[in-house]
Amino acid sequence: MKNGRDSGFNYWKMNYRTKFIRTLWMIPVAIFLSFLLFVMDIPSKFSVFLLVLLLVTLIVQLIYTYIKWKSERQTETLKDI
Repeated sequence: MKNGRDSGFNYWKMNYRTKFIRTLWMIPVAIFLSFLLFVMDIPSKFSVFLLVLLLVTLIVQLIYTYIKWKSERQTETLKDI
């Protein structure tokens, strides 16, 4: 790919398509971490705050990487014309 790599370990060198896919893979991790927050003896207000922070961050990152991926794809399509 011209705008980055399609695979690899370094998140910052990936293209937005691969970043989006990696973010999708983080959904089960977020579910597991949210389960751990409620199993551990953390005060309830703090655990709810951490859960909301985790989920909002994940959703914002999903939306952002999806929009950037589509924009990147459209830019590549226009360059091919």
